[in-house]
Amino acid sequence: MKNTLARIWVFFQKRELVFLPAILVGTCLIATGFYADYLHSQSMDRELRDSVFTRSSLLRADLEGKIISNARLVQGLVASISAEPDLSMEKFAKLAQYLFNDQSELRNIGAASDLVIRHLYPIEGNGSAIGLDFREHPQQLESVLRARDSGNLIIAGPVDLVQSGQGFIARIPVSFDDIEGNERVSWGMISAVIDVNQLYQTSGLLDLAEKINISIRSKDALGKVGEVFFGNEQIFEQNPVLLDISLPNGSWQMATVPKEGWIVAGNDSAIFRFGLILIGILVLLPIILMGKFQQNKRDSEARLRALFMMSPVGIALNEYETGRFIEINESLLAPTGYSREELLSLTYWDITPKGYMMLETQQVESMQATGTFGPYKKEYIRKNGSCYPVQLNGVIIHDASGRKLIWSMVEDITEHKAAEQALITARYEAERANKAKSEFLSSMSHELRTPMNAILGFCRLLELGGLDDRRLKYTKEIKTAGMHLLTLIDEVLDLAKIESGRIDFRLEWVEVCLVIEECISLVKIQADRQDIKLMHSGMVDKVLYTDRIRLKQVVLNLINNAIKYNRKGGWVHIELRESVRPGYIKIIIADSGIGIAANKLTELFQPFNRLDAAASAIEGTGIGLSLTRRIVEKMGGYIGVDSELGIGSTFWFELPAKGIADDDTVTSSTAQDLVP
Repeated sequence: MKNTLARIWVFFQKRELVFLPAILVGTCLIATGFYADYLHSQSMDRELRDSVFTRSSLLRADLEGKIISNARLVQGLVASISAEPDLSMEKFAKLAQYLFNDQSELRNIGAASDLVIRHLYPIEGNGSAIGLDFREHPQQLESVLRARDSGNLIIAGPVDLVQSGQGFIARIPVSFDDIEGNERVSWGMISAVIDVNQLYQTSGLLDLAEKINISIRSKDALGKVGEVFFGNEQIFEQNPVLLDISLPNGSWQMATVPKEGWIVAGNDSAIFRFGLILIGILVLLPIILMGKFQQNKRDSEARLRALFMMSPVGIALNEYETGRFIEINESLLAPTGYSREELLSLTYWDITPKGYMMLETQQVESMQATGTFGPYKKEYIRKNGSCYPVQLNGVIIHDASGRKLIWSMVEDITEHKAAEQALITARYEAERANKAKSEFLSSMSHELRTPMNAILGFCRLLELGGLDDRRLKYTKEIKTAGMHLLTLIDEVLDLAKIESGRIDFRLEWVEVCLVIEECISLVKIQADRQDIKLMHSGMVDKVLYTDRIRLKQVVLNLINNAIKYNRKGGWVHIELRESVRPGYIKIIIADSGIGIAANKLTELFQPFNRLDAAASAIEGTGIGLSLTRRIVEKMGGYIGVDSELGIGSTFWFELPAKGIADDDTVTSSTAQDLVP
């Protein structure tokens, strides 16, 4: 009895120990598989949300652009009525007709003095709106009064129009100076009607709504509290992607979800799970085979043979002396095009191109010295005469009789080579696209300068034409805006030149103090307006061997920023110091301004990123600092910033200069001796 129990226990132990590794690994694989499936589902859900977000963001940008551009078209008409309150119907129509073009979604423009529409364009199809008294239409009166009382442009709607249909209405209050010019007098209201259907069509809203569910709320641009005017309000309860559509003095809120909801299912998940199962099987199979090998030596040979034949990498056994193939697996045989019998009758010399003979000889010598060879790459010749790339590794072994054999791994790297070539092609295409972008920016900047110079030229002529103070003020505002746009064009042009590698530098010895003083004189009027004190120190007789124009551009941009973002009665200090980098000179521009938050500093030099200043009244393009950094780096220098919110900012840049060591500082008197 005891012997029987002992035999059963031994048998049980043997069986359990053989398959214990497989059980443990299988358990781990199951747990890992469930977790991987969970991560995959999360990833697919995230990708779906990102896709919906991207589409929604493009739609938001189109809606904002369309509405704001249509509203701004009417600003000139507001200025005309402010200048001429008694504007006739004929002149109003003449001015308004230029606002209707293929790029606008305007349906009509009405001017209401004393809250009654008396001017309207076009009359055709909209005549029923003439004489409309807003006081008799409560649906529209609220937004009219809100625009009048706030003095700001307000987007109202959608509203039902008297002349049929629906429209979004841009309410713009109009006022003019009284006779004495002491205060502004309310004239009335201009209402620009944007056709709802045309806006939805041109912005792509209707097309996108066929692909994803969209709902928009905030009627009259009241934010989240407004009612839904497009789509189903239940979309806001389905965990949607929420985006705010910014409007002048208000906003809408847009919610989007996929047509089929957020549940990610289908073939992708099934294929992924099948792949997990397949991977689990591939991992467990060798372990199970190893258990079998321990049970039976004879089965071990069979299993080893199975692994040899199932290997995804080619395996070959060759005679050392002749190179003749003794054994091969299917992975090696398949790409050659030979039958098994044909390939076994050949040597590896027979399928090696003659151009690799020298390399092959070197590998044989290495194998003789070390007992191994590879990895190295060469080509094999197929039966049809074509070649394919392989990578080989091998080792010398001996059979039972002591005969030397070569056991080698032959990996077909055709796909790897194709992937490398695809990467090279993709990089070339990316470089070509970047070059095309730079050329486009350069070309467009040049094209924009011509009409802008004409506008500025006419502004100067108007200034010399004896205008009254009010019209002269308007002309100067146009000129200021034009100069700002011309600066932006120049910055874009410089940016395009740098990116395309076409920017040239004219190196010369430059007295730093003179450049700084020139820059200070250019911005002094701007600084005086804010009572900002400009100071510099440490620059007497100091020179740099650099491009004078680009140096001035860098310094002027940094000083200009220090003034714009300063506080009234503040200061700006420009200082020259010796850099800790040998052979460099350091110029520092410090200010007592509003400072920059530490978490925003990494975004400071990004193109078109004005940080929090984008929402302020301070003018700017967001290109200046990015352009400045690229110019400094192109001149072989470095640029950086230290800032504390509420205290001020210190911008600095370093440029190479000969003799900047402690005992050999370059001055204007020694510069001529250092000219290369």
